[in-house]
Amino acid sequence: MAIDCIGIDFGTTNTCVAVRENDQIRVLKIDPTSSQTNLIRTLIYMPSKKECFFGKNAIDQYFDRGMEGRFFQSIKKLLPNPEFTGTSVFGVRMNVEAIIGRFLTELKNRIEKEIGPIEGIPIHMGRPAKYSLDTEREELAVIRFKKAIELAGMTNVSLIDEPTAAAEASTTGVKEDAMVLVCDLGGGTSDFTLFRNERFAIQAHSVYGIPVAGDSLDSDFFKEKLLTHFGSNIRYQRPFSSNVLTLPSAFVKILPKWHHHALLKERSTWEFILSLRNEMVDEKQKKYLENLITLVEENLGYMLHQEVERLKISLSSKDQNDFKFKSYPIEIEFNVESGNYRQIISETVEEISQAALHTVSLGNCEPNQVNILQFTGGTAKVPAIRKRIESLFPSATVVDVEAFTAVAEGLAKIR
Repeated sequence: MAIDCIGIDFGTTNTCVAVRENDQIRVLKIDPTSSQTNLIRTLIYMPSKKECFFGKNAIDQYFDRGMEGRFFQSIKKLLPNPEFTGTSVFGVRMNVEAIIGRFLTELKNRIEKEIGPIEGIPIHMGRPAKYSLDTEREELAVIRFKKAIELAGMTNVSLIDEPTAAAEASTTGVKEDAMVLVCDLGGGTSDFTLFRNERFAIQAHSVYGIPVAGDSLDSDFFKEKLLTHFGSNIRYQRPFSSNVLTLPSAFVKILPKWHHHALLKERSTWEFILSLRNEMVDEKQKKYLENLITLVEENLGYMLHQEVERLKISLSSKDQNDFKFKSYPIEIEFNVESGNYRQIISETVEEISQAALHTVSLGNCEPNQVNILQFTGGTAKVPAIRKRIESLFPSATVVDVEAFTAVAEGLAKIR
């Protein structure tokens, strides 16, 4: 059977690929090492100059090798960040295009292993409705992503809004003339599409999105509960100066963003962190500085992120749970109640919910005119977000579509 189109959902957390063969959509198995073979975690681990691992294997190798080397996650979120101009990887400078290009090259190889050479086959590559609400950052992200695709040797590629693809995948079983709002809530972006299902095609009324999603919830928790454990309140005094200083705000902003931890490994930043050992004003704060040094030196960012994720998932079904993170000398443990967690993430939940309302407004539609509310993406499973969005559309029937493959399927379906 001939392949008519390839749909690639390059996600912040997971990546998925679907193909269209004679009007049939099939999701490819691109990570045989994972329990979910149709998804590959968007991760890269480089333990040395000559070795590179991806997906589930990257995680396994990272821990098996004592977390030495460079570990990259949420690389998609680096695209609109002008501050990230690159990082040194074993003496080689790699910019964001090269890092993402490395991942896409591996993805291309895995696709060709499944279906053969892809030269000449149309590729629909998903992109968020908005990488950034800032115009210059948005343009930078698109330029960088196109360059990464080029570096991976992918040709005949069209960039298509992910919410449009999610809408395309959502028409099955939707009655004619229904007004549908698709909420595609992922790790890095929250994307929305308002459409009416007509007889022969969907009529899109509006597409909108914001670069705020699951990772933002994790950052909220870090800022509220963990920043002080890693030295955000450190006070220090430079030699021959009478001024007592605190950590620069730009530095503190990096800590809750796991994908930016690579910046802390830059030579000047790392030397600054180490110099604080001799400049502390309060001896009692030294343990927090040592926590920070250990976090960076031993590449513990991903492990810490996993623990925050675990807590987020557990509080979806439990009233309380313990947060625990221990890796000498770091020793953090405290209880978190679900009500407190909802309060911590409330501003982000409201920002995402207001984006859903804005999408409907852009489509000249009233919230009570929405007949169907469709959720997809991993962050759609967070109860606080679901309940808040559902409350805004009281007349809508709530439907879930496949959380992780819908966008890729929709991309492959688009003609």
